[in-house]
Amino acid sequence: MGDNQNTFLKTLQSFQKSIQDAGPAASGSYSLTGSILIFTLAGWYIDQNFGSSPNGTLVGVGCGVVIGFYLLIKTIKEKRL
Repeated sequence: MGDNQNTFLKTLQSFQKSIQDAGPAASGSYSLTGSILIFTLAGWYIDQNFGSSPNGTLVGVGCGVVIGFYLLIKTIKEKRL
């Protein structure tokens, strides 16, 4: 019974370490995806209300990609330090 508990605890500790190590990568990918979606929707909203289609959406996508990659790189650099 003791060996099974030790194995189980080691497995849980290993799983916890894997989840902690994956945190920054998940955060960076969520930032990238979120910024693209938010800025694209903002651009689409501008297009709908001001009749500037497709310029607002294109600018929104561009801004979302630039800001998203900036946040992703920032997250990667913070993890390395």
